[in-house]
Amino acid sequence: MKSRSVSILLVLGAVLALSGSAVAQQPQPAEVFNAFAVSLQAGGGAAVEIVINRWSTEGEKQLLTNVLKASGSEAMVRIMQDLPQVGYIRGNNTMGDALFYAWSTNNPDGTRQVVIATDRPISAAAMVAPGTANKYDATVIEMRFNKDGKGEGKIVVAGKAFIDPKTGKPGIQNYQGQPVRLESITSKKQ
Repeated sequence: MKSRSVSILLVLGAVLALSGSAVAQQPQPAEVFNAFAVSLQAGGGAAVEIVINRWSTEGEKQLLTNVLKASGSEAMVRIMQDLPQVGYIRGNNTMGDALFYAWSTNNPDGTRQVVIATDRPISAAAMVAPGTANKYDATVIEMRFNKDGKGEGKIVVAGKAFIDPKTGKPGIQNYQGQPVRLESITSKKQ
């Protein structure tokens, strides 16, 4: 009986050790953003959470930029669908939508810009602006943080990407109405 109790304890110990290592191996998000999304058009607002599990690579960024320059926004969205997921965005009472591009830039003046995109209209934006006509598939989230880390931003639903001929940088055009504003953005790096 004593050896059976010892065997059970050894098995339980092994199971606990394995379950503990499985939990420890789960990747932690790289960064989590929380904000309040406000739609002036729809007159509503909701809390949103944006979780970035990994940042896009330089190669992914260059691929999307090259496709955008050569073939336009629709082709870029199709390529984005083949990229690995970088995170998700969700609002209260939503399951969340996958994100396929996330890039953070620290500017020389101490400010920061974060650009996130997905290949579809996201429910978090639709939640505060229901009925938005989706002429284009891409949704772009842009957040800007001042030197003190205080952030604000916008969610552009159904935007069409383009390369600005003056700066050579990607931009968004042809979105209807006002973008959804992101206010009181907080950031937690893991």
